[in-house]
Amino acid sequence: MKKLVIVTYVLRALGFVLVLLMLFGHSVVLNLFPGLEGHSINPIFYTGVACYAVGAIIHFFIKKQEMAERRKREIEEASERAFGKKSDDSDN
Repeated sequence: MKKLVIVTYVLRALGFVLVLLMLFGHSVVLNLFPGLEGHSINPIFYTGVACYAVGAIIHFFIKKQEMAERRKREIEEASERAFGKKSDDSDN
């Protein structure tokens, strides 16, 4: 699970960098890819937005699942404190 969280951070960082390159780094992009001269570099911007969105959506679902698991664990702990330890000998 931790590796997936790291991947989401990497995707979000990549998206952020691509958007910044589009907004402030026209000359850098054109120096790296001279074939783009005269072409629109909007696909770089949209790719950055898409990378960030995918990373954010995956991160949202991971955090939602972790919160549900933590809430379930807290409820189980509270019920154990309130009603005592669960034991297999409670039927006797």
